[in-house]
Amino acid sequence: MYTFFTFSHNVFMKNSVGKGAFVLAISGFICKFLGALFRLPLTNIIGIQGIGIFQMIMSLYSLMLVFVSNGVTNSLSKLVSSARAKGQNFKIGGFFRSSILFCITIGFLIGIFFFVFSKELASLQGFNGGEGTYMLFIVLLPTGGIIGAFRGIIQGFENMTPTAISQIIEQLIKFIFGLFFAFLLKDKGQNAGVLGAFLGISLGEIIALIYLLVIVIKKIKIKPIESQVKNEFFKAVLPLSFSSAIIPLTHAIESLIIVSLFLKAGFNQSQATTLYGLQTGVVGAILNFPMIISFSIAVALLPKISFLFTQNDIKGQKETINKAFNIMWFLLIPIVIGICSIAQNLYPIIYPSIIEGYLKIAVQLTFLGALSIILASINQFLFSILQAQGFFSYSLFFNIIGGIAKISTLIFLSPIKQISIFSIVISNIVMFSIISICTLIKIGYIVNIDFFDFLLPILSSIAMFLGVKIILLYFSGILSIILAIIIGATLYFILSYPLTKKYYLLIFNKLKKVK
Repeated sequence: MYTFFTFSHNVFMKNSVGKGAFVLAISGFICKFLGALFRLPLTNIIGIQGIGIFQMIMSLYSLMLVFVSNGVTNSLSKLVSSARAKGQNFKIGGFFRSSILFCITIGFLIGIFFFVFSKELASLQGFNGGEGTYMLFIVLLPTGGIIGAFRGIIQGFENMTPTAISQIIEQLIKFIFGLFFAFLLKDKGQNAGVLGAFLGISLGEIIALIYLLVIVIKKIKIKPIESQVKNEFFKAVLPLSFSSAIIPLTHAIESLIIVSLFLKAGFNQSQATTLYGLQTGVVGAILNFPMIISFSIAVALLPKISFLFTQNDIKGQKETINKAFNIMWFLLIPIVIGICSIAQNLYPIIYPSIIEGYLKIAVQLTFLGALSIILASINQFLFSILQAQGFFSYSLFFNIIGGIAKISTLIFLSPIKQISIFSIVISNIVMFSIISICTLIKIGYIVNIDFFDFLLPILSSIAMFLGVKIILLYFSGILSIILAIIIGATLYFILSYPLTKKYYLLIFNKLKKVK
């Protein structure tokens, strides 16, 4: 006997990719800002080696969390939207119950593994005495999985607001208490400081879960109904869970082998860890900001395309994809290129003691990483369409090919001293290029992008880049960066005025209609 959850359409049904993406983008920028802000004082509290350790453990945690929750979130978003399109709302309660059972079971099993083998894992990653952080996975993973199930079921009704609010709550608690616990424990060593940061993350997940639980209990009515949906749920969730885990898996493997590969290049243990921390904890914290745009649009796009695909509305899919990609591209390109334009002036201000001696490398990593972020964003966008159309096995297969290519590139390039630190970014470029090309081959018929809408943001962003660099030649300090950002953004929107006007009207007219 399954439980059927009848969702109030007035509350959960917000049928607009524009509004959903807008809400998630706002929360995403807040969360990324808090995340970047979190790493700044955390790096100063536990040091650049400490942040390297933090990132290595975070890579493993992200991998496990993706496996436990991301496949569930995307599966539920797809399955719920398809059920709505077919008028089969009676399935939704079964999907939900199956997802909770899956998340709790898998989360605890993986958490127990990390708890039991915490010492061995800490030793494998090169920091003995850090096993306490791995033990927290027994709480973090089931909690994160259930959060993913709650978000997925609501996103299937194309309402992104609860997801956005829960993300902000999670990041805010992490920021406050992660730094507090890290500072409290830092005198006991770097490993203790890292443990403190993860204690804050644990508390953030618990509070976010409580919020989503309250939302779901308040907004649903429960009545019993027979429904056999286990096979349909697991047919979707298993390939999506493995598929979603591939990219974090490559990052986890990277975190396990990168230090030893850098040692082969001639660096010592301290230098190797520092270089990894520079790439992932310093440059990565800033450069990952633009992916908020692609993530927000991809999450909002998935249930909408799934709904249209189930109704065999090819024209509607093409129009929705075209508008969504153009908006993403219009916002993504100037942010990525803008970060590149201010990187050399920004890093010494936000990392005054840590960046010394590494500024040139950090700037080079930023420019090369910009291409990686653009490709990752395109990949994220295309993959949401692939999953929305139910090609779960293809998404797994494409990610495996890309993941193998990334690790192979990393192993080949990292021991070469002149390339070593750049090998991480190069391997990401190789991976996202391969996955995106494979995905386009499969779903290219449905993707129709306007050349003008594609080219104008690039040209306007190049002009913006030159304008910002000229300003920063004559001024210095944080005020000059703020001035350069304001002038650069103004220049971009003026130069791309035809698109600025079109997308402003498109997004905000949608918001007015929803209201």
